[in-house]
Amino acid sequence: MLCKGSDFLEEYRGLLEKTILLQEKPIMMSLLIMSDGEEKTEVLIKDRYLSSYVFRLPANKYMIHIAGRRNKRNQLVAKHFEIMNPDEYIKIIGAPE
Repeated sequence: MLCKGSDFLEEYRGLLEKTILLQEKPIMMSLLIMSDGEEKTEVLIKDRYLSSYVFRLPANKYMIHIAGRRNKRNQLVAKHFEIMNPDEYIKIIGAPE
């Protein structure tokens, strides 16, 4: 768990399996389906830049580290995003900040 102020963030590491665009306007939101080998989880991204970025990532290739909080639908709402196995493609397109 990450501690930010008095809030605790849940951490999840897994393989990015699928990316789904939920809405583009007024706030761009996307949903990632990730798997850690035992279970799948849904990750909600509410940031336009990060949503656009993840759509450039091929499915079933990158291990992702996410930190965030669960919403009412038990989706992990991403606050921090990191690619754990960057390669030449990631070096070209850059890593999200």
